[in-house]
Amino acid sequence: MTPEPTFCLFCNTELKGRIDKQFCNAHCKSLYHNRNPNTKEALIRKVNKQLRTNRSALYKACPQGKATVRKEFLTSLGMDFKFLTHTWRSNGGNLYYFCYDYGYTPSVDIRKVVVIQQQEYMKKP
Repeated sequence: MTPEPTFCLFCNTELKGRIDKQFCNAHCKSLYHNRNPNTKEALIRKVNKQLRTNRSALYKACPQGKATVRKEFLTSLGMDFKFLTHTWRSNGGNLYYFCYDYGYTPSVDIRKVVVIQQQEYMKKP
């Protein structure tokens, strides 16, 4: 008895060879998996994209290492204040919110934030 023919999951070409084969070649396999992205992976990519956007906005606002800027300026650069990588509390008690190596803390003026570049002493041992 001959086994039922199987077909490539991407291009539907009849497969020859191993009985458990799912794709006719590596190209079809790659196209199939890229066409049907995992929803968890899509969320991770979306979060990482926003974190990179936030880091870029902070860098543009503070190319010299420290600056006070309006929140609306950062927002116009694509900043979303809900996304951050870590926090750091200074000896004075200020809490800084970081996106990789750039961070911010609220200013006295609630419409502004103080943006800083991470320094060596801020890194955990």
